[in-house]
Parts: sequence; structure tokens; C-alpha cells
Amino acid sequence: MPIPTDIAKTGAPQTVPNTTTELPDILVVIVNHNYNPNALRWKSLMSPHFPTVILDSGSNPPCPSATNYDNIYYGGLFNEAMGLAKNHKWICLITSDVQINDSNSAKLIERMSHIALQPNVGTYQPSCDKNGRSHPPGYNAGTGNYREVPFMEGWFQMFRTELGFTVDLELNRLGWGTDLYLCKRAHNRGMRNIVDDAVVVLHPHGEGYSFDEAKAQMAKWVATLPDWENKIKTGMAINIFEGAEHVREILLEVRDLVDVVVILLQRESYTGIPIDMEDLRLVLELRECGLVNEIIEFQRIPYLPSREQETVKRNQGMAYMQSKGCDYGIVMDSDEYYEHDQFLAAKEFVRQNLVEATYCYYINYYKDRWHVLEDDCYEATRGVPFLCKTSLRFLHEMPISIPTDATRRIQSKQATLLPKEMITMHHWSWVRNDVAKKINAWSSRAWFSDADFNEMRADWENYDGTQDTVTVPHKLKKNKIRVTDIRQIVKNT
Repeated sequence: MPIPTDIAKTGAPQTVPNTTTELPDILVVIVNHNYNPNALRWKSLMSPHFPTVILDSGSNPPCPSATNYDNIYYGGLFNEAMGLAKNHKWICLITSDVQINDSNSAKLIERMSHIALQPNVGTYQPSCDKNGRSHPPGYNAGTGNYREVPFMEGWFQMFRTELGFTVDLELNRLGWGTDLYLCKRAHNRGMRNIVDDAVVVLHPHGEGYSFDEAKAQMAKWVATLPDWENKIKTGMAINIFEGAEHVREILLEVRDLVDVVVILLQRESYTGIPIDMEDLRLVLELRECGLVNEIIEFQRIPYLPSREQETVKRNQGMAYMQSKGCDYGIVMDSDEYYEHDQFLAAKEFVRQNLVEATYCYYINYYKDRWHVLEDDCYEATRGVPFLCKTSLRFLHEMPISIPTDATRRIQSKQATLLPKEMITMHHWSWVRNDVAKKINAWSSRAWFSDADFNEMRADWENYDGTQDTVTVPHKLKKNKIRVTDIRQIVKNT
């Protein structure tokens, strides 16, 4: 029973068989320093099911029924555990301060046995009660299910021994970073890191060792690891029908930050209007000069509403980037501009944390690049998807906690909304040489009267920066939106 590819998307508990045709090969190693009673309890829980040992690091008094060492710290215990596990497929490291009740104990044995038979999982741990201490992905998320995470903390970590290594104790005797490195090695081999919300334990807050010392030791150690940094390949897919005038500038700003660029070209609007020849010429030039890897033509699907066609087109871009080996991709329109340094900072966040999907806020400009439309959304500022795993797909009008357009809802329950200070998209939707092309081809034109659109065009053509409001599509506000000069805002601050 393999872990389904839609872990953490369905939210439904999975059925775990009570019996298996293959016995799991797991060595359980309890690492202990001065938590003798709980270490012995863990051994009594695990030993009827798996070979189990306690490695005791300088406890006073020494832990009975254990292999006792002087204080060799977590790094030394990790190395000893790896030596013991060399003939096993899996090793489960448990720090002896972790607390578990009887009902969760029974579930844990069953879930460990199940996970150990899955070919696509590299590391596993139960979830942590929110009263305890954990890296954020490890806290119980209430799904009652397995959940894929970018990394986990090593207070309980079951992992394939093939992912193991030894720690240079002269650099890192306190052993910080071993948990993250195991998850990175699993990710690099195409395996998944799984937290189990069906099982809850408590990793209590404690004194521990010096944070600064442990962090400094980890930094020295990871500097020697050639594969410590996450390597991600990124792609960019740009939708174009009209408005190609901005695309060269958009690409020149961030082209060095993406590995693959594909244009999703639509030669005919959703209402059957042919592409402007100047827009087509600009698109073809992008490929000729090497800014674009490939142009894919999107064929209109007359029997689908325009918004659903838009979702199909975005998924075509995701599928293309995935086929080119991109781990993450962004699907955007031809009038969406990102500043280089902000794009880099957001990409670094994704690379370091390997989050599943990200969204960011945007600013809507009008006529030029210093006048902006005041929030023209509904009840909350809307976002747009930024870098998302290319294995994900968009689903039209799916429920989502982040307010966003119906065509831009990525199928992820772990989407992260990036702060405005990190990255903001600059939306040049109304910054055009000829706004008539935009208005005439707009997919939702049928929602508004010809008089509405005549007023929109007249307002745009006559705008000189002195008007307080302009006419743009927004039924709830009777199409009237305030405009702000951001140069004045900057001056006042």
C-alpha cells in the first residue's frame, strides 16, 4: 500500500492494514542523557515489536539495560547508532525526553510498520503536540493523516539507513543539523519526508545545550558537506495573447534566476479575436534572442468557459516545466513584473524551506508606473501564486484560504503567503501603449455593458494624474476605483 501522491491534499485518514506480508526491518535506538525512566519506558514499548537498544551518554546514575558511555553528546550517539544499524534497512532514533501515551503508542507501532514498507518515503516521525518544542512542520496539523514536509527535527526520526552518514565530532559533537541533513538527502534522492498527524507525542521544552555553541558547531560541519544546500531547478511560464510589450523587460529582470522559460501563446482570444501581429512579432523575437526556451501554442477550447480554459492553460505550463525537470515553477501573465532582488530573496526562502507552494501580494498600476489603484479587490487583498512545486496543478474555483483569482488556485493545503516586505508583484495590467486591445479582448467582457467599457477606455485615455478615481471593472464598487500617486507616499514616509 504505497503512500498516495495526494498526501496532505485530501485530508482524509488513510487505512493502514493490521497485518503485512513482509516484516519491517527497523532498529530502534533510544538516545538518553538523564531521562532514565522514560528511556526504559520507550524500550518496553518498542522491544516487543522491533530490535531496540538504549545508548546512554553519561547519565548520572547510568541508565540500566543500556549501553553506557561517557558523555559523548548527540553527535557521538548518532555515530554509534549508525554503526549498529548498518545491517538494517531502517533506524529509528528517539530522544528519551519524548513523551507518548498508551493510545498513541499502539498507533505508532502500526504506522511505523506501514511506513517501513513504502518505497517512496525516506524519513518519518509522529507529530508533536503544540505545547512541546519542534520545528514548525513537525507540529500536529490536525489532518489525521500522513503529511509531506520539507524537514523535521530529530527528537524522533525514523529513516532509511542508506541515507545515513557519520558526523565529524571534532566539528559538531553536539550534533545539530543531522536531522535536516537526513531530510535533505532524502529529498535529493526523490524520497519524501513524512510527519504523521495520526500519532501525537510531546517533545517538552528543556534546557538543552548552548544555542550559540550548537549553531556554531553545525555551521562548521555543514561547510564540509557538498550537498547540504538544497538544489532546485525553477521554471517560468508566461501567458501571452495581448500585452506582449512588457515581456522583454520582465524577463531581463529575472532571467538569471530561472532555468527554463516557456511562453504559453494564445493566437486567438477566448472570444475569437485574433492576436495582434505586433504582439506576435515581439513573442517570436524573445525566442530568437534566447530569452525563451520554447513557445507552446494554446488552442482555444470553445465548449469551456473562458476562466476554466485559463486554468487548463496554466496547468499546461506546469506540466511543461515539470517535464523539463523543474522542481518549482511560476505561471504568470505578460504584464506581471518582479524585481530581481525580491525574486531572489523569495526563491531563497523556497530553496531553504522546500515549501510546497507560495503566494505573494501585488500592486495594481494605472496608466504609468507611479499611479496605483487602491485595493480593488473584495474583502481582502488578493494574492497570486509565486513559486510552486511543478507536480501541483491549478483547479478552477477550488476553496482556498488565500484570496485569489478563481483561475489561480493551486491544489495545495500547505500554501505559504509570502510577506510584502519579501516580495510584491508589480501588475502592469493597465500600463499599456493601447488599452483598447486589453479591453476588447477581455475574457469577462460579457459581464459589463458596452457603456462600461467605453467609459473605461475614455478614463484611461484622458487620465493625467489629477483624477481621484478611474473606471475599471469592479461591479461591487460600481467600476469606480481610487488612484494614488506612490511618489507622494514615498515622499511623506
